Order: sequence, then C-alpha cells, then structure tokens
Amino acid sequence: MGYIKAKIDIKLNDKDLDFSQRYPYWQELWSNYTEPFSEVQIQNWKEEEQAIEELEKISFISRIEGLVKIQRVMLDENNRAYFQNQASLNGKLKWFSIVFHDRELTEGIEIHNYGEEVYFNQVTKEEAEPIVEMFEQLKCEVEFFPDDMD
Repeated sequence: MGYIKAKIDIKLNDKDLDFSQRYPYWQELWSNYTEPFSEVQIQNWKEEEQAIEELEKISFISRIEGLVKIQRVMLDENNRAYFQNQASLNGKLKWFSIVFHDRELTEGIEIHNYGEEVYFNQVTKEEAEPIVEMFEQLKCEVEFFPDDMD
C-alpha cells in the first residue's frame, strides 16, 4: 500500500476560471472514487460562515477547535449530490479541508488547501494507476508513493 499526492496547477487560481476549470478532477473524483466512503470530515476557518451554515443542516457532529470549525457528514445519496454539485462559492471550493472515512473510520481521500492538494491513502500500485492517469490527463501534478514496508 502507498499513497497518491496530486496538486492542481497553481495558475488554475486565475480569477477568470470557473469551478470546473479550476478543479478539473472534482466530478471524476465523486463519480468514480468516493463510493467506498461513508462520511466526510470538513474543516473550515470559523469566519467562513456561509459554508459552515450550509453544513450545519447536514452534519451529525459539529465542533470548534481553535480557529477551525469541524463538521462531519454522512455520505448518503442526497449529501453526495450536494458535495458533487454545490461545491462552489465564487468559483472556488467552499471547504478548506475534506477527509473521507470508511465505515471503520479509516482515512481515505484527503482534499486540502481548498482543493489544491488531493491525497489518496492506502492504495496499491494497481489501484493507483487509473487515479494517476486521471490526474495526468487533467494536467495536474501527481505522484504515487509506494510504502517501503510492503
């Protein structure tokens, strides 16, 4: 097992780009890679009131830790559709950090820095190949890091 690290091109932060151009992986990620996960943990800065208020309606845990508001959301059909289709605020990802968990609470996919960095944890080399190919086709920096312990 290893992990994948992908990073979107910094020039994609251009103000004239829409969400699908800035985050070209978003739809593919939700369509093909999030099914094994049962919940997400979202972190926002406390001053990001609009994003926090939206999540309050669907979160089952919500707490403040320092300057960050942490909310956990179960991934049912409606919430998946929300995250897939309502992720944009002024053309950018609404949430600072998203971590996907399976039923055993094992961390899977991690999205950080408002979607600029994406990690796939606990993946084999075979599982990594189509993910790496997807990010390469989208012109994102991507690398698979095998676990030397395997």
